[in-house]
Amino acid sequence: MGYDRKYGHVATEFGNIGIDEPVVVFRAQDALLPSVLAFYANECRKAGSPPRHIDLVNNTRDTVTGWQNEFPDQVRIPNSESSRDRLPE
Repeated sequence: MGYDRKYGHVATEFGNIGIDEPVVVFRAQDALLPSVLAFYANECRKAGSPPRHIDLVNNTRDTVTGWQNEFPDQVRIPNSESSRDRLPE
């Protein structure tokens, strides 16, 4: 189970994240996420990531953009309010 500094412990369906591995969680409500995913896909392409991975990133960007278009009232500028002052030292 990984750990995100904003959301806390992160579990996955396949359980393939190390117990103390730092992870970063982005949510579709993050207004900047489509841009972040576009940048990441480009960096993956430059680094030589396989097309399957780049397609996954781009498909996720499209899904996020669709969700944001459907629920514009839930899209937010990023902040750290969910951390509730629980950041580990």
